[in-house]
Amino acid sequence: MFIYNLILYVISPFLILRLIIEMLRRKGGLLYFFQRLGFRIRKADEATIWLHAASVGETKIALNIYRSLSSKFPDNKFIITTNTPSAKSIISEKDNLYHQYLPIDWFLCINRFIKNTKPKICILIETELWPNLISSCKKRQIPVLIANARLSKKTMDSPEFIRKVYKKVLSQIDLILCKSKIEKDNYIKLGSIDKNIRVMGNLKYADFDESKISYDNYIKRKYVLALSTHPDEERQIITEWLKINDKKLLLVVIPRHPERLGDILSDIPLDMINIAIRSKDEPIKKSTQIYIADTYGEAVNFIEHCEFVFVGGSLIDHGGQNFMEPASYGKTIIVGPYMYNFIDEAEEFLKNNAMIMVKSSSTLKHVFERLIKSKQRRELFGTNAKKIMSTKINIMDDYSREIQALIRD
Repeated sequence: MFIYNLILYVISPFLILRLIIEMLRRKGGLLYFFQRLGFRIRKADEATIWLHAASVGETKIALNIYRSLSSKFPDNKFIITTNTPSAKSIISEKDNLYHQYLPIDWFLCINRFIKNTKPKICILIETELWPNLISSCKKRQIPVLIANARLSKKTMDSPEFIRKVYKKVLSQIDLILCKSKIEKDNYIKLGSIDKNIRVMGNLKYADFDESKISYDNYIKRKYVLALSTHPDEERQIITEWLKINDKKLLLVVIPRHPERLGDILSDIPLDMINIAIRSKDEPIKKSTQIYIADTYGEAVNFIEHCEFVFVGGSLIDHGGQNFMEPASYGKTIIVGPYMYNFIDEAEEFLKNNAMIMVKSSSTLKHVFERLIKSKQRRELFGTNAKKIMSTKINIMDDYSREIQALIRD
């Protein structure tokens, strides 16, 4: 821990500079900057149930857990911490729920945060292994649980001295609820104790709901959706899309990080394409070929009404983005070859004809054309996807039972 904290303080100027850049880039405001430095922390009047989610995907899981637990603990206050303004934007504060940004894992900042927040439990979502945070909770006898636990490739490939820190931290965690057997094995390799780990399944399946709310259709044309795209993916997808001879269909692109609009536009030949941009309120005309939906919190609207979906983070070596929401709407899902963040899930969908995987972007044109021509094919893949989602409907109840057992009155 000494070496970890020494490194953290040595690189402090870089971390602060990065916060300033992120504040300006993501329009987080001064509250984002100060809270990430451990200031302007709201003091809790009573013990809280604390969930930490790094970004948007994890925050959706945290909100599902909050909804489940708040019915079991109606008199408790909840706090969800995040690392990004985009994650904060999807949280609606209520009488029993509020949001704060999590401070950087500096020892003094984390201690001040925990003292003010008074958590009775700390629920970390997915990959958040912060040594000072976990150690501070342990010293105060605050149970720490990881929900939907997984480990990134970067964490598994960490240098030996960092792995030693992780091993010590993992010994201080009360319960690790993994999304798959592969993740359980990874946690054991990193140094976790087998008796503290359980395989529970992927909480992202909990988005499934037979009685989904119907959202407004922003687009009065038929369209195909490219969801959660990453750098260079927009260029690859748009290049293949423009080869399709169907002027009636529109391609809607929702970048994973909307603030990348400038980079996206610099990657594609604007003089050859008719593009409309949502953040600029540009109208969709009959001649519009590409619509870039660079806004937060609207993805579900576009998912519900599209013909089929390409899910990003999979044409490049990123590991894929969450495809559960399109699946819950019964949409045909297309992904690229890099799906190692969802190995078990992608395998199940592929085996059951509920997903199409392309080896490279060069085959996208062919796949798009086949799906455009065949409604029956689209319905087959979409129905199969929805069936898989329906079999996971009780997963949140299973997680809730495990979490409730650690919450002390």
